[in-house]
Amino acid sequence: MTKGPSTPFGEALSAESMQLVHELRARVRMDVIPSNYDTDFNLYRWIMAAERLHRSSQDVIDTAEKALRNHLRYRRALQLDSISLPTWDDMPLYSRRLMPKGQIQSTTDSSNRLLWFIDYASISVESIAHTLRTSEMCRFQFWQFERMLQAVNEQEKRSGKLSSLRNIIDMTGYEINPFTMLFVSSGTMAYYTQLFHYEHYPELLTPVEMVNIARWIHVPYRLARTMMPSGFADRFRLHDGNFLPTLLKEISVEHIPLTLGGQADITTAPAIKVVEADYWRPSENDPSLDEMESLHVNARRRKMIPVNVSKAGTRIAWYFHTDADIYFGVFYQPDGDQGKVKDLDALEMCYPWYKMAARLVAEKDSIVCNKPGRYLLAFCNKHAWFSGRNVHIKVETNEVCESKDASHKRPLLERTLSF
Repeated sequence: MTKGPSTPFGEALSAESMQLVHELRARVRMDVIPSNYDTDFNLYRWIMAAERLHRSSQDVIDTAEKALRNHLRYRRALQLDSISLPTWDDMPLYSRRLMPKGQIQSTTDSSNRLLWFIDYASISVESIAHTLRTSEMCRFQFWQFERMLQAVNEQEKRSGKLSSLRNIIDMTGYEINPFTMLFVSSGTMAYYTQLFHYEHYPELLTPVEMVNIARWIHVPYRLARTMMPSGFADRFRLHDGNFLPTLLKEISVEHIPLTLGGQADITTAPAIKVVEADYWRPSENDPSLDEMESLHVNARRRKMIPVNVSKAGTRIAWYFHTDADIYFGVFYQPDGDQGKVKDLDALEMCYPWYKMAARLVAEKDSIVCNKPGRYLLAFCNKHAWFSGRNVHIKVETNEVCESKDASHKRPLLERTLSF
């Protein structure tokens, strides 16, 4: 049996927990951790997640350090600590009514966990998939989780005790369709759950409780469980219509919405389904298939498109679509270190590494290079055992190439690196 967390929610960090926090902070170094993120509770969440997997404190610290370093790479690439995050009302997922919106309450359960109630009957996975780029969806979700983290941090500062968000989702009237089943069975749901709930914001949104579920939900739920990390069932709980006695064990009836049998006047804003006429379509300025180059990435393989940049401030822009999901990100390789790339984790991440589903909505984005060197647009298909991926892509920069080297004029496909 694995060792459980030494400090539960609703308690101040124990001496043992603080010792682990100090060791983790010393490992990662304070100059690497953004000052606004560097709290004892934020660091302890990584330890807490690692404690669920390991017995020894050495294994716990090693695992927590690796996970935290990975998260900090994403924080830098997404500029989460330097940009002004949009408010809840201004977040595109809610301002465009793509997701149902609930208000995080200032009240808590008996374990100091903030309450967040949402009505999910109106959500449409199909609308989101036909409207947003994968990179947009991931970026918006990072913004949302950052807002959640801020709310939890404020509660921890007020109380001096470990907190999280307790999310109660009302599933009354929720209907599944073939597109949603594909979202579950393809592993896309598992990917987003792993990315946000485990890899980047562990122990933040817990538990997630779905109430008023219909019997048929158990079928996709069992399918989803087979793809999820250990502990998924403890964190994502299903309740039928007899859920209230369970909630009342830890939540005051005064803090539960009237719609769920409580006494609180809490309202939620439903999502609005996007009509097919408003689905994403290429604009007049988007490149045609004739303007793009084709790239095939075999199963269990990766390919990179190197772009040499001589001046800071150069913008690299790309546009691509694929026939199936594939990982994509942009990494920096200094001028003096341009040998064969064996490990992308050793390189600076310039654009977040996401699993892209650029079949319904093409990917279109860019980065501004803050220093000279070689930038690698990396595609990875190592998650596929048998099927290759076809990518149609166009890459442009605003840098005028003065080199007479003919290699700069060769098509991207000829310059692609396989590994």
